[in-house]
Amino acid sequence: MNIQRFSHFLAVVEEANFGRAARRIGIKQPPLSQSIRRLERDLGVALLERTAKGVKLTQAGEAFLPEARAAVAAANRGAALARSAATVRKPLRIGVISIALWQALPALVNVARQLKIPVHLEQKTTNQQLAALASGDLDLGFVAPPFEAPARLRVIPLANDPVVVAAPSKLVPKGRHAVPLRLISEQLILFPRAEGPILYDAILAMFGAQGISPNIVQESPRMLTTLALVAAGCGATLVPACLRQSLSIKGVEFRRLQQSHNIPTWPLALAYMPLSAGSDAAKLLARWRPPAICV
Repeated sequence: MNIQRFSHFLAVVEEANFGRAARRIGIKQPPLSQSIRRLERDLGVALLERTAKGVKLTQAGEAFLPEARAAVAAANRGAALARSAATVRKPLRIGVISIALWQALPALVNVARQLKIPVHLEQKTTNQQLAALASGDLDLGFVAPPFEAPARLRVIPLANDPVVVAAPSKLVPKGRHAVPLRLISEQLILFPRAEGPILYDAILAMFGAQGISPNIVQESPRMLTTLALVAAGCGATLVPACLRQSLSIKGVEFRRLQQSHNIPTWPLALAYMPLSAGSDAAKLLARWRPPAICV
């Protein structure tokens, strides 16, 4: 068995067709079929079954699929780490979501500067970061749990902040009064559900508990883009309370919700795959102490 055959198997499964899989990986169909047959011979079981509609997994194939994915991801990550170690010192690659920009990230970067570790920041969604961490394209990532984690992913919880309202200034009364959900329900801007299904569902459940069906006028995956839409008067949104402490945006008011129960929390964590002891990422984490943030 070899990793290339694992990759061929995954391509066929994902495309559900030998011809499309062969085109995707840049080889002819006969060598791909031969590669799959050799893999099945090595394993002593049939992994795939050809049907009139394409290809489907056998029971053995279903069992083998998650392990094949993990093996290919580990091999890709190992190759990336080996290449990185053999070349000149590269910046530490850190993934960032918007809510980490003001408190969590500066604290980490400050320690990196003290250790003279170069840093390269990449603003990505949580799902994008999880894939990049698994493949070795990121070293550390500020992410928003919960999520389906890649095998061996390590997670350091940092915060679990209650949501507050970010609304156009003209929509809310003057002062620092808390606002009711109904006030923002007609023009709500939310992140796509795929980026945080549990938090998304918790937000909708909060509205539902009050008998409100919110009108989601737009989806926006990036927090700063969402706040720009709020400032433009396109609607209101819900954000973690730490933004209320850290940001001042013209045209945007941050307010607490009137209710005192069923308010969802917005989690933040630092994630990474297992690190070699001498790596810059390991040195940084050994010195860094997670700050008390977003309380």
